[in-house]
Amino acid sequence: MKTEPLLTATELDKSYNSKAKAVEVLADASMEVHSGEILGIVGASGSGKSTLLHILGGLDRPDSGNVSFKGQNIFSQGNGFLEQFRNQHIGFVFQTFNLLPDFTALENAMFPGLIANRDKKSVQEKAEEMLGLLGLKDRLHHKPGELSGGETQRVALARSLVNQPEIVLADEPTGNLDSRASEQFMDLARKLNEEMNQTFVIVTHSAKIARSLDRVLQLAEGKVETIGKDLIL
Repeated sequence: MKTEPLLTATELDKSYNSKAKAVEVLADASMEVHSGEILGIVGASGSGKSTLLHILGGLDRPDSGNVSFKGQNIFSQGNGFLEQFRNQHIGFVFQTFNLLPDFTALENAMFPGLIANRDKKSVQEKAEEMLGLLGLKDRLHHKPGELSGGETQRVALARSLVNQPEIVLADEPTGNLDSRASEQFMDLARKLNEEMNQTFVIVTHSAKIARSLDRVLQLAEGKVETIGKDLIL
């Protein structure tokens, strides 16, 4: 029996002004994310994939339409709801990693828990657990500049998991990695999915990665549609 979706986007519209002209990015875009799946989003450069991901995670608002998390519209709640939603329920992994250069891997991974005002000791223990799970037990006290690209990305992944979010939204997480590091990242995502039932939504340009995911959506002309893996180019 099909489960109720964890996250639902309904008829999203989004436009940006460029040189006094409105550029439509999303047009009646709708999609669902189900618990425990690794969902891919593909599309041409500039098609609006990052915009869609940001709206799903409450980092941006649509011009119209809504996003529901467990049946609750995230954009119709009171002040402070979106910040709480992002911190408690969503983990983010960005292509540029966005780690703070003057802080260690452990300190970077701890930030979401500290922002949530959780007990520092428990946050540290969880961050150490996640970093250890991702093969960084011996790199806890290294700063980003002392880590490889793949290691830096794993720190970003650990950071996204420290608050045990229901969904991790990853925007081109392997875009700055070589093929070996990219494969390692996806192996880790699959391991987390299988062992922790972690849900992922991954924006990717890589056909190889897209074909390895549970389900793939294509964004084109502002709309979202399911695409068969045999059609991924």
